[in-house]
Amino acid sequence: MIENFNGIFFLVIHILVLIMISFYLIRIIFAPRGIAEEFGVDKSGIYITRILGTFVAPLFAIGAYIVFRDGGPAGCWIWYVTLATTSILQLSYESCFYFKKIDTDIGAKNKLLDVIVSAIFTIISVVLIVGLSDKIYL
Repeated sequence: MIENFNGIFFLVIHILVLIMISFYLIRIIFAPRGIAEEFGVDKSGIYITRILGTFVAPLFAIGAYIVFRDGGPAGCWIWYVTLATTSILQLSYESCFYFKKIDTDIGAKNKLLDVIVSAIFTIISVVLIVGLSDKIYL
């Protein structure tokens, strides 16, 4: 397993991504009301919160499968590129929203922590792509 990920470092980072995604999924599944309230939406926002969760759940499931499959990340470039693309787009939106460049009148709030988490996901996904490029692009 470790050799499939070019060493323990990239395996640990991959698992860290899965842990971070799982926190979001747990909130969507068990506490969607908290997410809706956090963004100033009434309980009708639970529906769209769970719909968005359906896009995140496959990232988690496939990422977990990659850890345990024979060959690990070999040939799985699309998972890593999807993670990176999503992270970059989310970082762009979170940053623009935080610095009041877009959607200034919608009443929702994000925190600097949201921008930092998006930046961490972006950095980690790029590090994984670079570090595993000899494996994922088969």
